Amino acid sequence: MNDQKLTSGDGLTRLEIKVEGPKVGQARLSAGDFAEIVRRTQQALKRIGQVLYGQQSNVQGRKPKDIEQQCELFMVEWRPGSAIAALELAAPPAQQNLFGFVGEESLKAFLDGMEKVAEGKAQPLSLPVGFDVGVLQTCDAIGSVLQHGIQHVRFSANGRISKTTLYDEGVRNGFRALLGQPSVVGQITKAGRLEELNGHGALTGRLYEADGTRWLCRFKVEQRDLLPEAWLHTVKLTGKAITEETRENVFEVESILVLDDLPAETVAVQQTTPFWKPLSLDELAQQQGVSPVNDLDEISALWPADDDPDELLNHIITQRNERRALHQGHPGTE
Repeated sequence: MNDQKLTSGDGLTRLEIKVEGPKVGQARLSAGDFAEIVRRTQQALKRIGQVLYGQQSNVQGRKPKDIEQQCELFMVEWRPGSAIAALELAAPPAQQNLFGFVGEESLKAFLDGMEKVAEGKAQPLSLPVGFDVGVLQTCDAIGSVLQHGIQHVRFSANGRISKTTLYDEGVRNGFRALLGQPSVVGQITKAGRLEELNGHGALTGRLYEADGTRWLCRFKVEQRDLLPEAWLHTVKLTGKAITEETRENVFEVESILVLDDLPAETVAVQQTTPFWKPLSLDELAQQQGVSPVNDLDEISALWPADDDPDELLNHIITQRNERRALHQGHPGTE
């Protein structure tokens, strides 16, 4: 294997990703695993860029144009050895902005942060520079490939940044330990089985704790790609609990950590049924083991006592009329 440093002709920093493990052959690697590593790494760089810009990485909205462009990764070389790929960041702008070259700053923070986690120097209330809960979740997700015969992933930056960091099971456990603890004062944790996910319109689900306590969980849009792995798992959630005597317990989720593995029979169901595919009521009932309700009072007890159904219906009708009037005034809109 050629171990010389990789630098591009124009001085741009390259990121070399080397994958090793019992199921990684000579210059061979599962295309799906490699794509997942690169996808999650690029997602981490963009999220770190947002944090460096003074934003939260796990909030809805468009990322600044500088982050989208400068944190883009391009594959420029694939070399013999234990599956080694070289990637380059997009070229920096001709005129640097206040934050410098965001791509390189994000890459440096990514490698430095991973190193601090590996050394046990990161704490929930004192995360590495550029890191927040959203970045932690993305870094944890990189570790999903470790379950496929990959022992570790080596990240090496060469050029204007020169640093090498190893991602292995120990590092992933470090990220998961940080995710399993509140990172903001006032947050709490809840553990239980996550069921009844709804991915249409609102991202919600229900968490059932061991003592039978039920929570209606509200997820962020940015957590959508984590939910298929968490569905029907035992999970630990951190976030804010909202409890009112006459309403269902609500949990606003900040981070998700899967604690167990799915049983084989559940995996078989997920492989044959796409997660977001709409199912009939009969299919849902059979899949979730739900039986018919024989007492209507059981259903009425779930409706908040102070809610007026007529008021909700009037609100929906009003909103539809307003949208219809808006579209009629602007024929080009949809």
